Amino acid sequence: MSEECYSLSSSQYVSRGDLESVRNALIESLLRNSIPFLQGDNGAQPSGTEPASVLQLYAPRWFGVGRIELDPIDHTQTLVRFCLPVFPDEKVTETFEQQIREELPPSAVEVRLFDADGEREKALVYLGRYLHEFRLRRLQEIQYLLVNTLGLLSLHGLTIERQRYPEPRISPTESHKQINEKVDRDIPKEDEPLRNEHLEMLRLWQSGHTAKEIALRTGKTEKTILNRITLLRKSYGDQQVPRRK
Repeated sequence: MSEECYSLSSSQYVSRGDLESVRNALIESLLRNSIPFLQGDNGAQPSGTEPASVLQLYAPRWFGVGRIELDPIDHTQTLVRFCLPVFPDEKVTETFEQQIREELPPSAVEVRLFDADGEREKALVYLGRYLHEFRLRRLQEIQYLLVNTLGLLSLHGLTIERQRYPEPRISPTESHKQINEKVDRDIPKEDEPLRNEHLEMLRLWQSGHTAKEIALRTGKTEKTILNRITLLRKSYGDQQVPRRK
């Protein structure tokens, strides 16, 4: 397998067919189910994927809810990634503030306490978390529909061999178990993209945020954040969860 970096903030599937046929099938399904989308990269997230191989997904109430990236494996298979949206900043949260408040469950009394105490910054962080959850939920609905409609095969447990990349020489002393462990470390488990809390924590850590800043955003204690980062590092290694001095 070639040496590639798989993002923990995406669900990955394999589809039968070349890139163009898979893209056309996705577009047809999105149109048939009245799911708003745009083709091309709007530059909101860093990506090495060609713009023509990106589908930006939207929801009428929550705007951008994620994206689909296509990457050819060979002329018979295409890798399909469902990428999570970025965490909304204060400006974006303020834009959707009224809509978020209308959708908050009755148990969400914390934001009203922030309002009463005049803690505007904490209120926006709290509302931003809900906006992110609304978007993730809509993305998961779209993903479920497309996976079942198009028969996409989950990448978990598979080894992808790209014909366009030469395979590195493997030492004869390296066991199949060791090779599989390397693959499993690089590729997230199927249920991990649905664990929004851990994904957001990891994304913020990879972006350079401190444990204290992440704690403020997620409503956890700083100690809890550090403990979970340590556990994630044990699972995925220093490259995915970098150490800090």
